[in-house]
This record gives sequence, C-alpha cells and structure tokens, in this order.
Amino acid sequence: MFFILEYTDMSEGDGRAGTGLEASLLRLGFGMGAFILVVGSAVYGELVHGYGLLRKGAPDFTLFGRARIGFSFLAALLLFFALKPAMGALALARGDRAQAFWAIGAAGAFLLAVAAAVHFVPTALNDFVREMQPLGMATEVLLIAAVVSFLIAAWRARGMRGARLLGVFPPWLVLAGMAGVVFLILMEEMSWGQHWLGWATPELFSKNVQNETNIHNFYTYQFEAIYYTSAIFCFVVLPWCWPRGAGGLFAQVEPYLPPRIFALFGLPVASLMFESWNIVPYQVWFFLGLLICLDIVRQLKSFELRLAAIALAAVYVLSKLVFIIRGVDMVDGYELSEVRELYISLLFLAHGWMLAKRFRQHR
Repeated sequence: MFFILEYTDMSEGDGRAGTGLEASLLRLGFGMGAFILVVGSAVYGELVHGYGLLRKGAPDFTLFGRARIGFSFLAALLLFFALKPAMGALALARGDRAQAFWAIGAAGAFLLAVAAAVHFVPTALNDFVREMQPLGMATEVLLIAAVVSFLIAAWRARGMRGARLLGVFPPWLVLAGMAGVVFLILMEEMSWGQHWLGWATPELFSKNVQNETNIHNFYTYQFEAIYYTSAIFCFVVLPWCWPRGAGGLFAQVEPYLPPRIFALFGLPVASLMFESWNIVPYQVWFFLGLLICLDIVRQLKSFELRLAAIALAAVYVLSKLVFIIRGVDMVDGYELSEVRELYISLLFLAHGWMLAKRFRQHR
C-alpha cells in the first residue's frame, strides 16, 4: 500500500468546478461562511459557556454542545463547496487496484481495531501509548523509516531537470526539505534522544509541561492543533482538492502530492479523537473528511472500489461514535491522540515511499 497510487483521472480539464470571476467569488463566499461559523461558534462558546478554543474534556452533549456540532457540520459543508474540485470518474490502472483495496482496507481495519479497543478494553490502551511503550516506539520507528524514504526520493531526484518549486527550488532540494521536516518531528517526538538515552532534563526545559527535552510541550495544545490540522490538510484535503493538470504553481506542487485516492487512506487522522472533540476546528475536519470520502465514492469508476470506500465511510462514522461515547472509560483520555500520531507516522512513510517510486520512474 506504500505506493498508492498512480491513477488516471478521467475528468476533462481537471481543475476547480466552475470558471471565471463569478465562480471564484462563490467559492470565496463559501469559505468566508465556513470561517464565520467556526469563529462565531468558538467565540460564543468561550464568552457564554467558558469554553476555550482548544479546551479538552469529555464530549459535550448539552443542548449547546449538540447545536455546535450542527454548526460544525454546516461549516464543513461550506468548506467542502469552497474547495471541491471538478473531476470526472477516477480510474486506477489495473495493477494499482489491489493496492487501493489494501489502502482502503488498512484505513478501515485500523479504525475498527481502535474502536474495538476503546469499547472492550479502554483502560488497556494507556499502557501501550506511554513513552517507550509499544505504540510510542512504533511511531518513532515509522518516522525514522519515513525520513529514509524521503531521502531516497531526494537522491533519485538529483540532477533531474524539472520545474523548480517557486522557480527556485529543484526537486531534490524540495524532497530533502520534506525529509528535514519529518526529522524535526521525529526528534521532538523522541525528545531529541532523551527517551532512549534517559538524560536529565536541562534547566532550559524545566518549565516544559512533561519535563522533557522538547519544544512542543511548552505549548502542547497549540502544537497539537498545528500538527494534526497540517496532517489532515496534507493527507486528506490537499490530495482531494488540488487541481490536477493546471499550470503555474499548481503544476509545480503537483509532483509532490499523493493522488486523490490517498485521501481515503489518510481518513483516520480526521477521526481519532475523544478529549479533543469539543474543539470546533476538529469537528469541522471530521465532517469535511466524511464529505471528501463520499465525494470520492461518487467518482470512483470501479464498482468494487466504490463499495469498499462506502464501507470505509460507514466505519469512519460508527467508530467515531464509539470514540466519543465509550472514550470516557479510558484512563487519561489522550490515548486516541497518541494513536493518531502513530497513524500520521504511517502516512509519512507511505508518502515518502510513494515519492521515492515516482521519482525513480521519472529519472
């Protein structure tokens, strides 16, 4: 599944739905409407109900909490129309269909496995997600492999004569930069080696929330919001909405993006949350992920793939209900966030190997 997927988009003149100034203004209006709903909901929640923008806690099922979920869905719907690309049937090459099934199946199986754990053994999750425990160590190992995969892609792209990003950066440098970003995430995740070597936390980091040698735990909630939102944007939203075959900057960025079907593989990152459910932007991302999944379902040419994607959409919704209803029985409540970080590391690895394969083919 790490090579998903080189596909053929059967749309004519693939790009944004609609053309001209009128369509652009309509999209802008949808985007502004989504922004106003999110900001209004968050500000009202803080001023009237004392909810901070990034406040965590058990999911709110009060009248206000349910109304806010409705506003989040409406904001996601507006954002969906603001970003929706124009695309016809999505057809995969014959050899790639099996990989697509594996990718969709992996995403669904992952969600089902985590939902089963939350439902049947919620307290057991805590022992697996702590530092130097299986899931935490697996996250770091996957990130190491992801760094290697991006470096392999950069090596294969050396000397390649292609469009430079922003007219300045050659492909090998862009890929090396992506490896550098993942490396920084890896180092922060392992507290720059402290988890493995066990040194005492330096005085400079003494006010760190977890008393660790890293930066992100000085502002944990803010860094989480940036990290998770960036992952959802890069692995779910961008693969779906990017205008394929366009010119200019769009064409310069396209070689580094996963194909549209990758959005289904990335879907779990928009779902794995319990104590973060009250955070309005995360609710919007969850509903936008569902709408993206259904839009891809509508365009898939393969009947079997369409059924698999529909099944994934059902698992996506049902597992989310398990997370927000049964998550209260977890020990600390943050366990699903750690599981999400594991899945993000898997997505980095999948993306890196996909680029390594792509740039080998284009040498």
